[in-house]
Amino acid sequence: MPGVNDKNHNPTNSPTVRLLILTSCTGEKAVRDDRGLTLADFRQGPDHVRTREAELADRLMPAESLYTGLQHARLMRGVRAAHACSTLQPELWILSAGYGLVPGDRKLAPYEATFLGMKKAEAKAWAVRLGIAPAVRQMLGQPYDLGLVLLGDDYLAACQWETVPALGGPTLLFCGQRAARRLPALPNLHPVALANADAKRFACGLVGLKGEVAARLLERLAARPSELADWLAAPERVLGTLTGAAPGATLRAAARAKPVVDQVIALPDSWRNKPHRAKLRYFIPEWDDLVDPDYDFETDTHSGGSGDWSNEVYAHQMYPEPNYDGILISKVVAEKSKSKKDRINRLGVHRYLRVPREFPIMGDCGAFGYIMEDKPPYTTAEILDYYTRLDFDYGVSIDHLIVTATEHQKRERYQLTIHNAEEFLVEHRKRGLAWTPIGAVQGWDARSYAEAARQYVAMGYPYIALGGLVRTSTVEILRVLEEVHQVVPEHVPMHLFGLARIKALNDFARLGVRSVDSASFLRRAWMGTGQNYLTADGQLYAAIRIPRAEKSFRAKRMVSEGRADFERVKRLELACFQTLLAYDRGEASLETTLDTLHEYDQMITLDRSDNRATLRRTLEAQPWKSCSCTLCRQDGIQVIIFGGNNRNRRRGFHNIYVFYRLLQQVLAGERIGLMEAPEDESSEPDRQLLLFGT
Repeated sequence: MPGVNDKNHNPTNSPTVRLLILTSCTGEKAVRDDRGLTLADFRQGPDHVRTREAELADRLMPAESLYTGLQHARLMRGVRAAHACSTLQPELWILSAGYGLVPGDRKLAPYEATFLGMKKAEAKAWAVRLGIAPAVRQMLGQPYDLGLVLLGDDYLAACQWETVPALGGPTLLFCGQRAARRLPALPNLHPVALANADAKRFACGLVGLKGEVAARLLERLAARPSELADWLAAPERVLGTLTGAAPGATLRAAARAKPVVDQVIALPDSWRNKPHRAKLRYFIPEWDDLVDPDYDFETDTHSGGSGDWSNEVYAHQMYPEPNYDGILISKVVAEKSKSKKDRINRLGVHRYLRVPREFPIMGDCGAFGYIMEDKPPYTTAEILDYYTRLDFDYGVSIDHLIVTATEHQKRERYQLTIHNAEEFLVEHRKRGLAWTPIGAVQGWDARSYAEAARQYVAMGYPYIALGGLVRTSTVEILRVLEEVHQVVPEHVPMHLFGLARIKALNDFARLGVRSVDSASFLRRAWMGTGQNYLTADGQLYAAIRIPRAEKSFRAKRMVSEGRADFERVKRLELACFQTLLAYDRGEASLETTLDTLHEYDQMITLDRSDNRATLRRTLEAQPWKSCSCTLCRQDGIQVIIFGGNNRNRRRGFHNIYVFYRLLQQVLAGERIGLMEAPEDESSEPDRQLLLFGT
């Protein structure tokens, strides 16, 4: 590769762009050991260090993986993105107060040593003994296309920048404003001074700010290598480019597609031959419930930059077989964004959901999405075309929900739903369509539902579905079904929208219900308190909440009002994660873990009630350790930690895994001891109520 200072050198035209990254060690480490090295060990010289390393051979770890401090964790997000880009060649170096300058792949023993707190003369003498300045000069003197330096004041002093004769390429040095003023005026050196305003700008505390800025730069460069030339022409504009907005705004990382996730699953015989389907089938509603299969929980880093259909997977892709008998997808959900609408219309529902053609997909209009409109926004012809074009197996007629807020319109909506169902079936027959039509039934009491169902049977419907019952008690639902069952013959199956009351499933089946849909246990993973994690014996446990300091309203308010220091809040958050993981490994006591979690909770939550009893129940039981589901075996305690899509939805997927097995047990006649929440809490989304406040 030609040198950067060559006037004809254009890094964007090079086969690869060489990146040199220099950062500092951190006190937080992935491996800790009471036998770890100390400053005293390092002072005894290299031979002694090698002897001590041999004693800790099973604890050695590459430097890039050893450090878990905020700056390093954020930086590594960008380094991984750079490694994934064939155009970039990142080279990571770490300045250690114990080992000196080491490459990222050098294996280190757990140790405790830092320049922080040393007197200037002592730090300078120790840096000289470690040979830091000549090592840094040699490293920075080699040719590279872009250098990134992330060092605090003490580590900058150890490098003795005043002795650096020249840099091998353009170098961005992230530091504080005072440090920037003291740096020598070297060709190719571009200090990037960071201040409190930038912490707000990047929604990141000062401790991790240099790592966050560098990570965004590397992610941006991995996505758009051609921008390097622009940055080198105007380094002072880098920060503005990375935020892409005025101070105070945050940037969502660009999503990177991962072709490996876009695979249609195979259905094993064990799934095909489930005996419970002879009585009743379970459909799960589609609501963009996807996760990153390679999510880095340690650094909270998405392997695809940010979540997108192109780099995430559905629950049925994470288990050996689906934990449901079909999927329900509503038109308002399928078309909620232009990108999703375009993709699903291009691929069809089966390919979009990554299931084979034989996997049952039911479609409805999503009446919760237009509940406050006078009339549904669709025509029968439009919906018939939609179901046919996207290749649904079942299509539901256009209904209009009747809830309290629409009481004065209930008869009008009732008659409109019946009229739409009749028109829907007539047109379906005229066109000779292959998919099964389902007549949507609405009502307000048992008699109104039964009368509508009687009319649908007379029309010749082969399948009917009852909606609008999600806020209804199980007793009242059974009363409705008793009356409806009297007018619907056995050969006409019924579907219940949004209802899978597990203890009532056999009663549902007895009264002619042959399918249900519900996302109740999926959503319970992140909604409500104390009942987020379902176990095979029917128990429900609280998820362990560790809110992110950057996203907690109370934390941000306390900091802005000067009542708390953000770095202290962030340290407490980190301590919660570290202590919890240590408890999971058997390295921290239950009481220490409870104290740490409670201290953080009391600081940043609005509810100051004591949560120890709830947390104690979860931590003592450790239900994730006895669960047989793929996700709990793979991700362990991360599944029960509350926070972010990739933890919360994984817990939801786990809940569906358990629920599907309980459903099969109930339908087989087995008794279960399910501890259910009150029905109005456990009922399926009530999205119309959430969206419109009715």
